Amino acid sequence: MAPRVFVNFRRADTGTAGPHLDTALRDEFGEREVFRDQRSIGKGAHFPDEITRALRKCDLLIAVMGHRWATATDDAGRRCIDDPEDWVRKEIALAFAWGIDVLPVLVDGADLPNVAELPSDMRDLSSRQCVFFRPHQEHIDFPPLFEAVHKAVPDLRRRRPRRPQGESGGATYNIERFDHGSANFGGNGNTNNTYNFGPEEDDEERP
Repeated sequence: MAPRVFVNFRRADTGTAGPHLDTALRDEFGEREVFRDQRSIGKGAHFPDEITRALRKCDLLIAVMGHRWATATDDAGRRCIDDPEDWVRKEIALAFAWGIDVLPVLVDGADLPNVAELPSDMRDLSSRQCVFFRPHQEHIDFPPLFEAVHKAVPDLRRRRPRRPQGESGGATYNIERFDHGSANFGGNGNTNNTYNFGPEEDDEERP
């Protein structure tokens, strides 16, 4: 079974937000439903083929975007998104070309780039409805993100039943990027959300 959700991000722009969201989405929708290159591609595999194969089969690309998304530069000082071979750009451009839904996730108050900032094959990104993510406000920002994903891929099954708003209870998310331990966050006043923190994944740096 191919993953239905593809996570696109640049670590130099959003830090650990990409792996963090990847973990939360897998906890919500299932391990096999979410693709993230450094986790999903096996050692020795030809990553361009693996990326394009996974992207072509997915239903939704999540573009994780921070404040430096449009301005991040390579070693030569050129904007990364101006390089047709830059994988963050290429994945989004291919998603548009193949008719795959794209959901921007704006990190820590970042803005969508305007159309003039974007290469021609990505300009549709500026008019996409987005959701917001603050790494320290997961209890507020995860539910709208999960709802947006489920709306984009309606037959994507959730691993846990959803509680009606206002009903007491809890939801558990296994977040791997923090130190061992757990913390409780209050929801709408009646809800207590527990986050179990495990070890950070041993990821290689993504440009």
